[in-house]
Amino acid sequence: MVARPLLRFVFTEGGENKKYRDEIDSSAGVVVLAADRSDTSHWIAVGRARQRFGLQATALGLKYSFINQPVEVAALRPQFATSLGLGERRPDIVIRFGTGPDLPKSLRRAPEQVIRA
Repeated sequence: MVARPLLRFVFTEGGENKKYRDEIDSSAGVVVLAADRSDTSHWIAVGRARQRFGLQATALGLKYSFINQPVEVAALRPQFATSLGLGERRPDIVIRFGTGPDLPKSLRRAPEQVIRA
C-alpha cells in the first residue's frame, strides 16, 4: 500500500489538466457523441456510433482516444451539454482524433489461453 499515498504527488489536478489540455490542443478535432435519452437503447446507439467512428478513423489512418472526463461525473453532464448547446441531449462519449505516431499495441493473450472448449 505504499503506492496509494504517493499517487497524490505524481498525479496532481494541475498536472492532469495540463496533460489533457496539451492532448486536445495537439488534436485535429474532438467528437462528442450524445444520446437523445438516457436509456439502454440510446446508450447502445451511441456505442454503435463510437464503433463506426473508430473504424472509419482507422481506415483513414487517423488515431483517436477517449477523453471522457467531462462525462464521467453524472451531475456535471447537464452543464457540459449546456456548454455545447446540446439542449436535453445527454453527452456520453468524448473522443479526440488526429494524426500521430504509432504507439505500442496492447499485449494480448492467445485465444486458446482464455477460451475453453
